[in-house]
Amino acid sequence: MNFPKNRMRILHSHEGKQSEKGWLVLDIRGLDLDGVNSIVIPMEDIERLQEEPQQQVNPLEQLHKLLEKKEGGS
Repeated sequence: MNFPKNRMRILHSHEGKQSEKGWLVLDIRGLDLDGVNSIVIPMEDIERLQEEPQQQVNPLEQLHKLLEKKEGGS
């Protein structure tokens, strides 16, 4: 789903906190989510996601790593 830009905004004050970077607010009124009207995401989290290399986690590799840790730590 492409989120409509007219339902997004940036706040620089949220829950008594101030931020130069702000928070991304997604207005989801009209969707049936049990009283949820908006989703608020810190811009710092978005920037962090953009900076991190996109990692595709292979479940099999992840399982091998977990098993290696368990065997090595015993």
